[in-house]
Amino acid sequence: MSRPISYRPPAVAFDPQVANELARFAHQRGSAIDLYVPQSLEGPFQGYTRSLSERGGFRVTYLDQAGSTFLDVLRVFTGTVAIGLVGWLIMRSSIPGSFGFPLFMVLAVAIILIVCRTIPVHHSVEIHPDGMIIDGQLFFSADDIGDNWPALQYTGEDHPDRMVLCGVCGTRFIEYSSVNRLDRNDRTPEVLAADLQMAMEQLWGRRELIVPDGL
Repeated sequence: MSRPISYRPPAVAFDPQVANELARFAHQRGSAIDLYVPQSLEGPFQGYTRSLSERGGFRVTYLDQAGSTFLDVLRVFTGTVAIGLVGWLIMRSSIPGSFGFPLFMVLAVAIILIVCRTIPVHHSVEIHPDGMIIDGQLFFSADDIGDNWPALQYTGEDHPDRMVLCGVCGTRFIEYSSVNRLDRNDRTPEVLAADLQMAMEQLWGRRELIVPDGL
């Protein structure tokens, strides 16, 4: 004689006191996260990335501040022409002097801020066992660089935030890339120098152990 069999899943009773403790802990943890995690979407590495290249090397991409003698001259020329044009237009208009001069000063300050604003540009440096690639285009052989590993140097005491990645390649001193601060709290040059030093030590520091083909 057969008897019907029915399955009854085991019931687990959850202690309400434990549930309240977990809910309180989750609420406190969420509050702490909201309080201490920066709300910036970019995070602390603004425009700075580290990755492995397709050739098995080490690639660093960073934000730099565009700067050159030509750009400085262009800023001065553009600012002077713009301020002069604004002054000429105000003088030719029917605006009274008591209002025209403050307007001229406000516009002049705005023009100066615009022409002097920071222009960010992207640069990349790749360290490979056989050399270094700048901005994905310029290749410098590790054999030509030898022990003269690229290093960061200041361009001058008058520009403490302007630096270049430079060194001797063969018999020539070369400025490989610029590394300028975007603001006074920017520490991209220091981080870049440490990362490149680590990559060069790992990929170039043991080159004497590589036996050339044919030996």
